[in-house]
Amino acid sequence: MTQYHSKKSHRWPLLDCLRATAALLVLFAHSRDFYFPNFDKLVGPHGAFLTLFYFITDLGDEAVVIFFVLSGFLVGGSLVESAQRGSFDLAHYLVARFTRIYVVYLPALAITQAIFWFGSILLNDAEDGALTRHQELDFGGVSQAVCDLSGLQGFSCRAWEQNPALWSLGFEWALYLFAPAIILLILWKASPGLRLTAIALVCSIAATLCTYPSRAVFFFSTWYLGVGARRILRAGLVPLALGFFGVGLLILGLILRHVKAVGQFEAGAFVAVGTAIAIACRPLAAFPFAPRFFSWAAGFSYTLYAVHLPIVFLIVAIFQSFGFPRAEMAPSPASFTEFWTTIAICLSAAFLVSLVFESRTEQVRAALLRRCSHRAAPPAPARAERPTEIAWK
Repeated sequence: MTQYHSKKSHRWPLLDCLRATAALLVLFAHSRDFYFPNFDKLVGPHGAFLTLFYFITDLGDEAVVIFFVLSGFLVGGSLVESAQRGSFDLAHYLVARFTRIYVVYLPALAITQAIFWFGSILLNDAEDGALTRHQELDFGGVSQAVCDLSGLQGFSCRAWEQNPALWSLGFEWALYLFAPAIILLILWKASPGLRLTAIALVCSIAATLCTYPSRAVFFFSTWYLGVGARRILRAGLVPLALGFFGVGLLILGLILRHVKAVGQFEAGAFVAVGTAIAIACRPLAAFPFAPRFFSWAAGFSYTLYAVHLPIVFLIVAIFQSFGFPRAEMAPSPASFTEFWTTIAICLSAAFLVSLVFESRTEQVRAALLRRCSHRAAPPAPARAERPTEIAWK
């Protein structure tokens, strides 16, 4: 969700396309649940349009997998390249990653709490309404509060009920923290046994800190698939035909998951491998998929992911306060109106919020890096000054 976005990434328009699309799919999935019943509970005939609608709005989990592959490609791939050049700077890396996460993450926490606070005052939400169900502000004690504020919710503790979508940021932040150690150990010029032992130790520490180790293994592996895809793309080893095979594998994983032919992790594996192959294909990654539009859309995709769910809760509560029906046994014009109105409001709100925070990420990063460089710079050697210069000072 928080991939590094720079001018260099414009060389690969497919990545912007995938990132923007994945954020939209997550929004679709979270919004549909409030206005439509599950597909297996529908009554009446299922036409082609309704089947396609349910398929597209059922891909939220798989969209998160795509995010992790892209993050590995952009962040992890860049880390490997700088380490191989001998130019990797841990302090600058951590400042850059911290900035990218927290420029949006902290405002998202504040916006989430503001939405629930004002919503509870202005709206008379039902007992099982969208706001009331997630209203309780319970950080679970000091340890849970520290975990939430450190950005590790979902990884080292449960996700915050008022904005549960933030769980994936905990895994991404953990990857950012452990990736330098793992990658530098992989590149370490030592015996294979020593390297494997050190890597196993680092991974054991990560597993100890993780509340959901099986999920961590999956997303760490997915992230490193993205790292490998970056290396393969640089070498130009994937022909266009194989790139399209990767796209087909990605789509197959989405279909298998939708029809429940495989489990979530199995479908995620298809999606992760297919995405990695597709973005490792130079001709496919460089194809101009409406580059200006998707570059613009990808530019606020992180904000959309971080703030959309509490906004959805608020919109649902507003609709219910005006007497709009909840999820019925069959889709109706009212449910489609609620759904598309929710999508439009979330996109507009996320874009406006991104103008205040996410769009300033580079400025904040540059300011922090200048401060770090200033503090790390050795003092200038003293020089003999002439009397006239001393008097002038």
